Amino acid sequence: MTNKKHSDDYKQISSYISLELALDFKSICARLDIFQSDALEQMTQDWIAQKTSHRRSVTSQKAKPETIADLVNANRAKLRKCGVKNLQALAKGEALPTPGDFAIITSALNLPEEERKQIWQKNLRNFHRLRN
Repeated sequence: MTNKKHSDDYKQISSYISLELALDFKSICARLDIFQSDALEQMTQDWIAQKTSHRRSVTSQKAKPETIADLVNANRAKLRKCGVKNLQALAKGEALPTPGDFAIITSALNLPEEERKQIWQKNLRNFHRLRN
């Protein structure tokens, strides 16, 4: 899992918003089990896309994910809307998704077939090695 605070690929931003808006945002993130930084990142991407009339995909902005946990962490808000089960365990690398959930994840994120295969095979080998 990527530690955003210590990663050169991430930068902290801050702003002042009304107390009511801040409390609503925190409450919704907690209720949906979404990291606030993930929600803010998604909203920022959407805002930039709207203002610049184009959408950069999550996978093209960052290095290709190597683990399912990295993939889930970077896209948790989007995946929650798709009905993927066990997002918290997947994000921590404690479980593998079912083949059906993996298909939902990779389809929602528009991953190319070859990348899907590589991530699945690598994670399956690593997961079984760690469990044995």
